[in-house]
Amino acid sequence: MSCNKAADTPPADETTAADQQQEQNLISAEVVNVVDGDTIDVRLKSGKQERVRFILVDTPETVHPKKGEEPFGREASDFTKKTLSGQKVDLKLGVQERDKYGRLLAYVYLKDGTMINELLLQKGLARVAVFPPNTEFVDQFWTSRTKPKKNIREYGVSKNRPRLV
Repeated sequence: MSCNKAADTPPADETTAADQQQEQNLISAEVVNVVDGDTIDVRLKSGKQERVRFILVDTPETVHPKKGEEPFGREASDFTKKTLSGQKVDLKLGVQERDKYGRLLAYVYLKDGTMINELLLQKGLARVAVFPPNTEFVDQFWTSRTKPKKNIREYGVSKNRPRLV
């Protein structure tokens, strides 16, 4: 099962890309910086820059002031850089649009419809991290994840189900 935005929309001949974006409340942006494995900086069409935190996933830290660099944090960050740097993406904001740090909270889609949040889970570079009310794809993410790389400890897990953090 995949979180592919294209699967949920009519064929292109029935609707325009702008119509699809409007239907799904997607925001177009360009990635201008990758902060770490689960956080990026984007430039919106308006020219405004925003920091975006991926919803429902957590990658090991690389720039945390207290934790420093965690095992496999560099790999997760490098993967996100390779995949997203300079790319045009679509953002689907969560029910809660911002976190306590003012970052946008979003599902981030590549233009081919691939959701980077889920891709990080499938690659074993992230763990599921549930922060209500942003839980739209939690069951799908839990099903699609692979066993995390050695030394990436999944947290928020209780008896094969995510625990609300």
